[in-house]
Amino acid sequence: MLEWAKPSGSFHLLSKGAMNSTHDDSGSLGAPELASALQYVPVGITLIDRQLSVRFWNRAFCAVQDFPDELMRPGVAMADLFRFIARRGDYGPGDTEQQVSQRIALALKFEPHHFVRTRADGVVLEIMGRPITGPGGEPVGFVTIYQDVTTEKRYKEQLETKNNELLTALSDLRMALDGNAALQQDRSKYYQLAVRDPLTNMFTRYYMEDTVTRMIELHERSESDKLGVLAFDIDKFKSINDTYGHLAGDTVLQRVANLFLVQMRKVDVPVRQGGDEFLIFLAGVGQSACAVFAERMRKACAALQFDGELAGLTVTVSVGVTEHRHGESLRTLIERADSALYASKREGRDRVTTAD
Repeated sequence: MLEWAKPSGSFHLLSKGAMNSTHDDSGSLGAPELASALQYVPVGITLIDRQLSVRFWNRAFCAVQDFPDELMRPGVAMADLFRFIARRGDYGPGDTEQQVSQRIALALKFEPHHFVRTRADGVVLEIMGRPITGPGGEPVGFVTIYQDVTTEKRYKEQLETKNNELLTALSDLRMALDGNAALQQDRSKYYQLAVRDPLTNMFTRYYMEDTVTRMIELHERSESDKLGVLAFDIDKFKSINDTYGHLAGDTVLQRVANLFLVQMRKVDVPVRQGGDEFLIFLAGVGQSACAVFAERMRKACAALQFDGELAGLTVTVSVGVTEHRHGESLRTLIERADSALYASKREGRDRVTTAD
């Protein structure tokens, strides 16, 4: 825990338990070691005192804000930083000094804050600050974290565009069907074509992006609404296609997919990502229970029996398992599940690996 101390009338950053020394016999980090360590943190960090002077910043802060070296100096005032940002155009049109005054007034409230700001060059920053209090509970400054979230914002915009395209297509379909009694019975069929993969009957990625995002929101609000995910693909599937042909490969995909589908509950979301890559989202299930389910399905896949030209073929799957963490995006969740899947393949395939 970090505290502000004020010996000899100046602020210093100290580690709790090391208020009077740089490094004690217990091995705890003092201010110099801690300040040095914070230089390696990949997000920008600043510590501001009660007079709104910057008492500490790391290299990532200057990089994410794109500040020149000559701007940053010991004890630089936040007003000077606000003024530089305003003149650069990050705050949009308006009087520079008025923009600076508004932000100084907000900072002097020493309240928690969390917002997104777009730099004039298009870089998107997520900024989160928390006040630091003294022994009597009075504010003595605040600590702020700055992170470049440009890539995440663009990815979200792309997903929203795709979702809007799908909603538009579904809306057009409904309009075409309205008033035509002969086609009313086909409503369900057309909807299923939009959200279901026609070969495996698993859900599409577009359906996943909307539905699983809501499942993540539920977990963010309630710890009990866990979300387990397993990623799997069929081992050496390309060789099956090359040896038996694509129609036989489709048969293998359907049999493996159906093996999972019959075990799914209505609240679960089985998804075909593409090719022989699949994701299974299990509502209310943590990583341990998800791994048990994955191991059972792995054994069931290996026990599948095929007829005709595929007689004697043994099909195995490699699986990666994880669960959603608070604050984690859908994209990051899938990436961790995929990493565990790739670990299974590196270790020899036909196995289940849980993410770190």
